[in-house]
Amino acid sequence: MKLTAKAGKGEKIHLSLDGEYIATVNADYWFTCGIKSGSEVTPQQLEELLAESARRKMMNKALDLLSMRDYSRRELSDKLVTKAWEKKEQKDMGLGSLKQQASDICDRLEELGLLNEERFARSYVDELIRRKHLSKSGLKTALIQKGVQRDIIETVLEEVDIDPVEQVRELLATKFKNRDFSDEKQKTRTVNALLRLGYRYNEIHAAMGEWLEDE
Repeated sequence: MKLTAKAGKGEKIHLSLDGEYIATVNADYWFTCGIKSGSEVTPQQLEELLAESARRKMMNKALDLLSMRDYSRRELSDKLVTKAWEKKEQKDMGLGSLKQQASDICDRLEELGLLNEERFARSYVDELIRRKHLSKSGLKTALIQKGVQRDIIETVLEEVDIDPVEQVRELLATKFKNRDFSDEKQKTRTVNALLRLGYRYNEIHAAMGEWLEDE
């Protein structure tokens, strides 16, 4: 099998096997892999070349994502697998192989301290409290949906000190300030919205009673 390489745009190198396109690799990788264009390659050499190229692409994608914000391990792994699966030249690896590759990359990123689930959980909780005023129950649900490990969820939520009634009062005075609570429909809509944020009936009623009295 003859492997030929052709320069593409930017850092891309397009590879063809016996004249048929098979994959695109990064130029830095191609020039260090020790194979010259026009060389005869074995199936094993080709498999190793493509596997390492796919691994590097996935690692670079992970680093790009982490440069923008923190991720939970499951969230990052799922995104890496989805992105890789969309690439035609990587589908031959199989979904199971891609998941294992993503897991290995996450292991390495954790070793380097670039992927830290506890750090992500704290940052995400702070954001949810600030932007959405979620209750502790709502925070727990949100962290579970992100795939955060249970023990980390417990550790992080133990550090959260919020007064649920005060949180509801703040929502009533900001997000729901234009609602007319004398109107049963608007009041019901507001209560349901607060329940979806994880607040309990007694907390909502206590806050609404206090708020209406203040008004």
